[in-house]
Parts: sequence; structure tokens; C-alpha cells
Amino acid sequence: MRDKFTITIHDVNGAKQYTLKQIVKKYILYFIGFIILFFIVSTSVIYFLSKEVMELSQKKEELLKQNVKLLKEKIALKQSINEKTSELRELSEKVKNIEEMIGLIPEEKKDFSKRVKELSLTSGQIYHMFKNIPNGSPLKNTIITSRFGYRKHPVNGQKDFHPGVDLRAKVGTPVFSTANGIVEYAGRKGAYGKMVIIQHNYGFKTIYGHLSKIKVKTGDFVEKGQLIGFSGNTGLINGPHLHYEVRYLQRPLNPVNFIRWKKLSYKEIFKKERHVRWESLIKGITLNLQPLIPEQQ
Repeated sequence: MRDKFTITIHDVNGAKQYTLKQIVKKYILYFIGFIILFFIVSTSVIYFLSKEVMELSQKKEELLKQNVKLLKEKIALKQSINEKTSELRELSEKVKNIEEMIGLIPEEKKDFSKRVKELSLTSGQIYHMFKNIPNGSPLKNTIITSRFGYRKHPVNGQKDFHPGVDLRAKVGTPVFSTANGIVEYAGRKGAYGKMVIIQHNYGFKTIYGHLSKIKVKTGDFVEKGQLIGFSGNTGLINGPHLHYEVRYLQRPLNPVNFIRWKKLSYKEIFKKERHVRWESLIKGITLNLQPLIPEQQ
């Protein structure tokens, strides 16, 4: 009977005895041991996970504090930028007033329309003007995707001044000079990517940005309609196009007025672009085209 043991249970009906084998006793003891071990392991795991949760919560609080600090710095930086932008606008207005005082910007006068009518040119003078002053489009097909003036930048999302126009063009579209001139710069430059700057007569300059290839070199003479490069996707840009600028004495002008400028209605630009001293310019053209008078012996 060594391999058996007896369990006695007492109740109201008396005592009852159950005889079990020793192996069953071992199984019961093993089960109890397993339960105790499971409880110990579960308690340890719960404690470890609770500790991890506490550490993660602390890290989360630290990250939230850092985010709040960064947000405050960002707000302060934005306020500083807005203040500087406001100061820059005020300075631009002051510069504009100074330009008006020294005659770079013609003053508004009642007889302006009358003076425009008097600015009549011969066919030779018109031909010379349209050869040497930017006109027409640098592309064969012209579709404007972003206009001249203040806008929200398509890449950084900030509001800034767009000194030219963006023209729709696939990579590799031929780009042509819009007037005779000298290549002032041909190469890569910041947000413009690969660019060409052409210096024209009478204080005008054109800029061609985001090119994929450049076909001219600094110092080259180019004629109106000459190939200077191919449009591309270089610089700070959200898609392939041509950035085109027209400047007069370093001041950006609206290129649309020059793109739409036609010989048959050449006087229209005199009304649209008041920043150019057309009267003085036409006087210069007239003097340049006067036939040379031989000196008397």
C-alpha cells in the first residue's frame, strides 16, 4: 500500500475515505507548484511592464516639454521675420520715394497721355528698340504658371516677393534671348539653379532660371532670338519650368508687359511701365540712330 494514500472527508452524513495512488499526489503537488511559479513570474512581468510604462510616460512628458519649447521658439522666430519683413517694406517705400526725388521714377502728371502720344518713332527706331530692349517670350509656347508680385512660395510655403514669372516648360525646352545683349553670368546660383543673366542696352537686364543646360558663356554677345539654354528642374523648385525676369536699373519689372509688347502697339508699354524713363530712353535711341555728319574741312 506504499504506492497509495487515503484522503478522509468529514461532513454531516459522516466520514468518507478516498484512496488515491501516490502518482496522483505528485501531480497535485506539481500543479500547485506550477500555480505558485506562474504567480511569481506574472507578478515579475507586471512589475517590469509597469516600470517600463512609467519610464515611457516620463520620456513622453520630456518630449512634450521640448515640443512646447520648440513651438515657442518657432512663434518667436515667425514674429521676428514678420517684423523684419515690415521693416523691409518700409525701407522699400523710402527707397521708392528717394528714386522719385532723383528722377528714377517719373512723377504722375496730368499731361502724361499727351506726352505718350508725342513719343512717336520711325520704323527704324522701332526696329532698333525691339532688338535691344527685352520683348516677346523666351519660349515658343508661353503659358504663365506663377505671376509677378507677392505670393506663397510653392516649396517653403512662405509669402515672399516673386520678381519674375514662371513659364510652363518641360525639361529640355529651348530658351531664347529676348533682346541683344552681353551674357553677364552663366552658371549655377542658389535657388535659381542653373541660370543665365543677360545685360541689354539702356539699363535693361533679363534673367533665365532653373535651366538644365546652358549654351552660352559669360561675356558672349547674344542676339534676340538666339538659343541660350534649355529649361530644367534645377534650384529651389517644385517642378520643371522656366523662371524669367526683366529688370531696369536692377529694379524688377513685370515681365508680362514685355512678353505681350508688340511693334504695332509699341506705345502701350509706356503707360504700363511708369518706372522706366521712356522719354529719356527714346531720346537716347534717337541720338544713337542719327546719321553721322562729317566734319567740315
